[in-house]
Amino acid sequence: MRTVKIENIKSFVVISDVHLREPGDLNSKFLLETLEKIKQEHLAKKIDAIIFLGDIFDFITVSKHFFIKLWINIFDKIKELKNLGMKTIFLEGNHDFGFEHFHSKKLDEIFSYYGDFILEFDHPDLGRTVMRHGDNLICLPSYQKPRAFFKSYLFQKIANLFVPGFLMHFICTNYAKRSRNKGETYNALTAPFLKNCLEDYFKSYKENNKTEINTLVLGHIHVYLSIVFQKVQLLVGPDWFSNPNYLIFHNSNENRRVFTKNENIKQFDIFKP
Repeated sequence: MRTVKIENIKSFVVISDVHLREPGDLNSKFLLETLEKIKQEHLAKKIDAIIFLGDIFDFITVSKHFFIKLWINIFDKIKELKNLGMKTIFLEGNHDFGFEHFHSKKLDEIFSYYGDFILEFDHPDLGRTVMRHGDNLICLPSYQKPRAFFKSYLFQKIANLFVPGFLMHFICTNYAKRSRNKGETYNALTAPFLKNCLEDYFKSYKENNKTEINTLVLGHIHVYLSIVFQKVQLLVGPDWFSNPNYLIFHNSNENRRVFTKNENIKQFDIFKP
């Protein structure tokens, strides 16, 4: 996976794991309201970038015009933010397709940067900051090959040729819904597994980059974390089915995770045996 390094990001917003299913559903309304709040905050105090950290949709492939049209209200709202001077950055999650391989003039109007990549920048307060969706980080080794196959240009091109957009939408959103309805114990995250994945990643990053990560922002795992683990500030928000939320950071004294439902949400215990 490629890494994109961007300069001049001091204030930012991070949104992840919204899992939009249908236009007009509750999470879609929450997201439009949230983007309007962020717009107003930006007008009052500049925000350099808004980062969509993957799985914003329960399923999307932007190579199909069907999906651009389906989510035009969301895309138009993001375009508003870009036109106001914010960097709009979209990182693919495991539910998002097409952003990496099918760039277009339409997407260029909406996003400053988009694709299947890791975002990295040096921040005056947070130090070396890495943001990634996390599905190919917090995972079993056996996940990597299937991910690479489904994310490949060849597979997506063939799927685009033979499967109409409306059918993709129906099949994939229903599959995601059934998986989620299996309950909390299905494929549940455990603390030892999360720790092992993070420890291996921090070690690998240091070996490959000759420096250390100071702040890591993740999506994907659907838990709330705001802790220091192995000297790294770890920031993760829950999914929007649990509690719609976003992270906003201006500086070390002015930052917060904004929750829609409950401000007293319990953090995941990463140190649990």
